[in-house]
Amino acid sequence: MSQNSDVILQDVRNFTVKVYGRDPDERLLGTGVIISRTGLVATCAHVLRQGGIDPQTGRRAVVAVYLPTRRGRPGSRRPAWVASHFSATDDDLVCLQMEGPLPLPYDRVAILGGAADSQWNPFMSYGFRRLENYLGGWARGRILGEVDPPEGHSLLLDPVQLESQHIEAGMSGAPVLDVARNLVVGVVSETWLSGPSAKDRDTAWAVNADVVRFTPLSVALREEPLPLLRAEQPVADPRLTRRSLPPTSDRLDAAPLALPEWVGRQRVLDALDRATSEGERLVAGLIGFGGEGKTSIARRWIDSRPTEAGQDRPWVFWWSFVERASANDFLEAALEFVSGGQIAADEFTDGRERAETVAALLGQRRFIFVLDGLEAMQEQTGDQYGSVISSDLRDFLTFFATPGHKSFCLITSRAPLADLVAYVTYEHIDVTALSVESGRHLLDRLGVHGSDSALDQVVRDWGGHALTLSLIAAYLVKRFGGDVRRVSSLPPPDPTLPRDEMVRRMLREYDTCLSGTERTLLIRFSVFRTTVTDRALRTVLPELPEAPDLRARDAESWESVRETALGHLVSARIIRRDTGGKFGMHPLIRDFYQLQAPDDAARRALHTAAKHYYLGIAAEDTSATETVEALIPVVEAVHHACRSGSYEEGCSLIHDRLYLGERGLMTRELNAYETVLSCFSDLFPRGEFRREPLVRAPESRAWVLHEVATCLQLLGRLWEAVAVMRRAARAFKAIGHWHEAGISCQNQAELHLSLGSLPAAAEVIEECFTLAERADDREDELVAQTLRGALAHYRGKPEVAAQAFAEALRLACEFTPVPALYSSSGVRYAEHLRGEGAFDEARRVLETNLGICRQAGWRADEAASLIGLGDLALDQGDTQTARGHYDEAFDIARGITRRDVLIGALLARCRWAAVIGQAAAHRGDAEQALIMAGNGGYRLAEIEIRLFLAGLYYQLHDNSAAWDEISRAEEAALEIGYHWGQAAAQALSDRMRGD
Repeated sequence: MSQNSDVILQDVRNFTVKVYGRDPDERLLGTGVIISRTGLVATCAHVLRQGGIDPQTGRRAVVAVYLPTRRGRPGSRRPAWVASHFSATDDDLVCLQMEGPLPLPYDRVAILGGAADSQWNPFMSYGFRRLENYLGGWARGRILGEVDPPEGHSLLLDPVQLESQHIEAGMSGAPVLDVARNLVVGVVSETWLSGPSAKDRDTAWAVNADVVRFTPLSVALREEPLPLLRAEQPVADPRLTRRSLPPTSDRLDAAPLALPEWVGRQRVLDALDRATSEGERLVAGLIGFGGEGKTSIARRWIDSRPTEAGQDRPWVFWWSFVERASANDFLEAALEFVSGGQIAADEFTDGRERAETVAALLGQRRFIFVLDGLEAMQEQTGDQYGSVISSDLRDFLTFFATPGHKSFCLITSRAPLADLVAYVTYEHIDVTALSVESGRHLLDRLGVHGSDSALDQVVRDWGGHALTLSLIAAYLVKRFGGDVRRVSSLPPPDPTLPRDEMVRRMLREYDTCLSGTERTLLIRFSVFRTTVTDRALRTVLPELPEAPDLRARDAESWESVRETALGHLVSARIIRRDTGGKFGMHPLIRDFYQLQAPDDAARRALHTAAKHYYLGIAAEDTSATETVEALIPVVEAVHHACRSGSYEEGCSLIHDRLYLGERGLMTRELNAYETVLSCFSDLFPRGEFRREPLVRAPESRAWVLHEVATCLQLLGRLWEAVAVMRRAARAFKAIGHWHEAGISCQNQAELHLSLGSLPAAAEVIEECFTLAERADDREDELVAQTLRGALAHYRGKPEVAAQAFAEALRLACEFTPVPALYSSSGVRYAEHLRGEGAFDEARRVLETNLGICRQAGWRADEAASLIGLGDLALDQGDTQTARGHYDEAFDIARGITRRDVLIGALLARCRWAAVIGQAAAHRGDAEQALIMAGNGGYRLAEIEIRLFLAGLYYQLHDNSAAWDEISRAEEAALEIGYHWGQAAAQALSDRMRGD
């Protein structure tokens, strides 16, 4: 396919909002779309009328608009009033004026165009329709074109007819994005309720966006298609990628065995064939409810592909996130596979660098990646529903969707892939109910017999849901020899129930016809959250008392169970066997049987047995461990220890076996912060970090909170990290560990400074002084002084900053082995000196700090020191030296976990480019840094990036865009009290006005 990386559409979720009534407790009325940076929102007039609000009353027609959380920006609810409506015609559109902070960011505003040139083009939309437990969903379809107005209506512009299966109540006011033109050409207004005949059932209409021209409002509409945005290309070290070799074989051990009774799904298989053969799609998502058969379809497609031989054959890599929900584990395994075992995960200290290297290797030969059950890695609730939680995994997926290779990725998930929907290289494929004919064939092949009409009726009654039909078949075959007439013994189907509840109801019936051995096997097997071998099953079966016939330990008894109970359950598709010979369960079936243990004591005993199994296969000595994979048995042991109620043991396993105490094996050495965080989640009720950890020892609780906050910080989840770090400090204070409390408090202050929360930082810094005094620790006081100096520097108070740094330097000389400010303290001190014009002293401080950091292995502080030295060289006009320092810092930043350091390195390259007149060539660096700063909440960095972009736009004679970036930077700087941001914005403004 084309190597052009311009593949990203407007992201409709960024500018789609919820419209509520005026009172906080009023129901959701509909959807709206932001159409200007001044806060205008377009929605349908009937949306307001249905809420009892008359648009004719103008400013008195008050509603509430909710802007959902997007890209690190928190959600906000704002009052709004009707700024424009059509009183003389029936055009179903109103424009609301939002209040609150304005102007809005560019990416939260839709770019509009008229619908006249959109006939037959595909479209996508997003609106707030309810779908079982989900409020908010996607719609796709085709724009059929303009049609005559309905009878009795007078319209300025004809309505636009749409064809879509997904438009339902709640989507009125949703944007219609013409995918071919990349313009929002209308808002959804109504859908056709076809009734039982299903005639024209996929018909809907939209209001033409061109009607906005007839309002007195100043809203721009674009005539030409909007260019696509450029996707970021992965960058990898060529010295590593040159070492790669082809894999020795496909990796399919986690894939299920192919179903012998395959039926239907030809539409989905054909769609996948088209996606790969046409060459324009790099990623496809099979999206549907649990139990629809997504995993089986993926396996069928892999098996049905034409056999290819030779150098260009695609190598298949299958990964199940249902079994291994870890981005660290996935990237480690993927790196080993695509490099042919030539590149080890421990050669990288950062998950993003692994993701980039794997993505870069996709271009060396053809691969097919199957990522099964991605919902385990996606947000399942709230505004961010469908977004990938792990930033490293999200980066990998977007790299895969970026042209430059001939590989293909197939993903199965219950949730839409929100991070990929805007990529034109991504294909969303709905996996829905089986057709009546396919459902009938499935029942027949599973052993159900009867008339075609009776089988068809079962399929209709139960909605064609594949897993439910399989369970019905297993029930009928087990209890009635497969007689379809006995389906009447089941509770009547309720179409209003969610799919998950339908499955649970069917499982309750199926459970009644199981033998004691079969039921016990399922209950005990459900304790495992991953696929397991025979040995694991035998661990949980013999010793427990529920089924006397399973107590025998000898191999003959186990083989009997294996051939009878286990064999039947596999044949009935209740238990699944993968290609590697391991056994697993569908998550819905596993969840059901986990709740069937006789009591909590029995459930805890099962987890205890599973814990002993994993500890039995785990290495006793993990000190020489080089991969996360080798530590997985310990990770599973932690999980089962906690589920058995042994939280203290689980905490000890994390500290002693995963961390190796102060060494930090799993964190500082393997950088598996996400895996560690998942272990810590087992120590919290329902895995929620906002609750208190369940370990009893106060010292352990405080340590857990501190480590959780550190993981969150290094994973870029800064706001979450602040809250947990605050609790860690309180926990340490409660037990009189003043030094440890001081460290947590210092980290909290660092987070506030990074986030630009300067008022909050001031309060926390004062607490740092109090704790340093309580601990009688001069080094803690030193750090507090440097934090005070940094805050004063940011606020434009040089005298206070100078005094604080002078006091810190005195403490360093009198009470520490190194008579200098080093690490982050040295970087802050040099930044202050540079701001005061003391360039030589700043250089001396940074050179000293660089040596100390290199000797200690503090890579993040080493990079920051190099950036500072580069800035000083640039101040003196030495662009060559500056570039050398910046490049070295960038290389370090790409190899560590700290996103703030990578943002700083990218910004440094931008500053250099601006000085030598090549700013335009580094616009990509600025945009990448801006995305990371926005996602992470780094406000100071965001201000600096926007000022760079303002200067770039000014050079390109785009004064409107330049002023826009200046205003946004200045507004943010004023909001947080950032002196240097305000000064830089004012200087650039004066320069532009002077020209």
